[in-house]
Amino acid sequence: MKIRDKNRWITGIIVYIITIILNLLLGFMCVKIGLPPLFAIAGSMVIAILAGYMPAVWVVLISHLIISYFIEDFLDYSLINILIIIVTAYYAQKGHFKKPSKVISYVLITALISACVSSLIVIETGGVDESVLESNIAIGDVTASPMRLLVISMVLIFLTAIPVQLICIVFSIFVIKIIPEDIKNILKEFGWLQKPISKDEIERLDKIKTRVISTKTVFIIAIISTCLTVLLFVAAIGSRLFIDHTKQQHEKIAVGVSEMVAKIVNGDRIDEYVASGGQGPEYEKIVTELESIRDISKDIEFVYVYKIMPDGCHVIFDLDTEEVIAADVGEVVPFDPTFEKYVPTLLEGGEIETFVSDDYYGWLLTSYTPVYNSQGETVCYAGCDISMDYLSNYTRQFFIRLLIMCIGIIIVIIVTGLWIAKFRIIYPVKSMVERSRFFNYDNEEARKANVELLEDLKIVTGDEIERLYNSFLQVTKDSMKSFSTMQQKSDYIEKVQANLIVILADMVENRDESTGDHIKKTSMYTLIIMRQMRQNGIHTKELTDEFIDNVYKSAPLHDIGKIRITDAILNKPGKLTPEEFEIMKLHSTYGGEIITRLIESLTQASYLEIARDIALYHHEKWDGSGYPEGLKGEEIPLSARIMAVADVFDALISDRVYKKAFTFEKAVDIIQEDSGTHFDPDVVKAFIDAIDEVRETAKRQKR
Repeated sequence: MKIRDKNRWITGIIVYIITIILNLLLGFMCVKIGLPPLFAIAGSMVIAILAGYMPAVWVVLISHLIISYFIEDFLDYSLINILIIIVTAYYAQKGHFKKPSKVISYVLITALISACVSSLIVIETGGVDESVLESNIAIGDVTASPMRLLVISMVLIFLTAIPVQLICIVFSIFVIKIIPEDIKNILKEFGWLQKPISKDEIERLDKIKTRVISTKTVFIIAIISTCLTVLLFVAAIGSRLFIDHTKQQHEKIAVGVSEMVAKIVNGDRIDEYVASGGQGPEYEKIVTELESIRDISKDIEFVYVYKIMPDGCHVIFDLDTEEVIAADVGEVVPFDPTFEKYVPTLLEGGEIETFVSDDYYGWLLTSYTPVYNSQGETVCYAGCDISMDYLSNYTRQFFIRLLIMCIGIIIVIIVTGLWIAKFRIIYPVKSMVERSRFFNYDNEEARKANVELLEDLKIVTGDEIERLYNSFLQVTKDSMKSFSTMQQKSDYIEKVQANLIVILADMVENRDESTGDHIKKTSMYTLIIMRQMRQNGIHTKELTDEFIDNVYKSAPLHDIGKIRITDAILNKPGKLTPEEFEIMKLHSTYGGEIITRLIESLTQASYLEIARDIALYHHEKWDGSGYPEGLKGEEIPLSARIMAVADVFDALISDRVYKKAFTFEKAVDIIQEDSGTHFDPDVVKAFIDAIDEVRETAKRQKR
């Protein structure tokens, strides 16, 4: 990593530390004035707007970890702020904070997130920090159904969260405005391990489709599935351990309470307690002490002293509860079904372990401790029943709190994983692929631009991706050099081929003493006609630059078949006989055959296909009266129809051994007269439309 890049990373990390400190200061300032640390997210919002999801959620997580050290259970609310930060980063990425209507929607959405999650925490866990609870939901002594309580909580928290979120986002935007531009740029580019690409290019990269599945999708599936598996495993194991631990703790409480009761009761005076009928100072004193012991924990349901007899439990001490009236002294309480298996041991005065029952008095954890007299005999038992309902309540509260924290952590893991994958793998690879799609090999400058496109990425991931990039860049450089060399050789070979063919055509024309510079002039006329046709909007799909160039290069070969015509016929000064003319007409067929053989040996010369059409069909006529095949209309290739006009026109204005040249005007008149019979009307129209250029070319060729 270059020193400059290292300094940018250090600067970015320092800024993140400063925003964490800002969160802490705002949070503790709120606590100081009697408010919950609701504004401890403002610094994270600054990072979310400037740097994106991942740095911001880590700033939230670290800030909450520190604050929760001083404010109990504040970490429960980390999920809320993580979700708010994700929404903030999304709005910033889309540029929504520039529009007031979008800011309002942002405030409402984040307030709703705060209301929903906070209400769930408050109602279901019941164990959050009291200051946070009172500040977010003012329900006082309202007693209502859980659903009603949840609705009240959501409404009150939503109304409270709206101004809080508005203040936070306004404060964040203010802080952003006073941050120096170079610091903003460092934060915006933080995480890039290549030259940052534009927003438009990012959108284009994100839209690239793959054949099966994208790397980003694979990462998302892998991370989410792994996190969910871990979450379920942690939740199951954590809940099991929590249940076992809590049960053990309450077993200790039950045993401790029953032992305390056993010490209070005098085993030698059991009969006196029964005879007193629950009256007398000593009896009442013991009852008061038992009530004090029961109040040790809200989970203690019943405290009592029973004498176990074959007919049931004889009551010695029993306490009233809010739901159950105590049994009278001496009253016999029948054995519960769950209790019956312990009766033989108890009748013998033995000890039993704690047990769980779910009978008439509910789901209870029971501990019995023997009460001894002075002779060491068991005279009765001190009992303590702890309600097991606490277990389901505690377990639900524990599970929900664990779930909320795990979801927050999972979101952090997913965001971090995607961030790392995006900047270390996805964007570098996609950038290389996308840049290579725009490679242009037409000329040397374009090939240099190809290399510059890749060099401009400057990928510095420091891993296999960087090695791949460097290798790809080097291969591209070597390929461009090789391509340039091959292109030069190909151009040279093509030029040699074209020159040889022109020389060959010129040799053929030189045998015909009457043609002179015929091949040069006809090539120029075809070029003028084709350009004018394209300007007129005629056959524009066929008249591409490549087609025009091929026709121009092929035109000199239109009479190459004359090489097989004898000099006696070719240079005859007078009119040819019908038999001689039939032989002369064969030159078009011969030309097609010769060029076909050239095509077989020069497969790279694509223009020879057009040259064959010209040589073979340039004497065909629009009305079908031409030769060698009698084609008509558009059956005749376009190149041959164009050549026909150029060939005849040059023949008309040129001297021949058998005739004098026509005037330019007379030749033009003949071309126009034969439009629709000999010539394609569209070709003739283009010829006439460009007549000034034709005239200038004809004059120039005579000089």
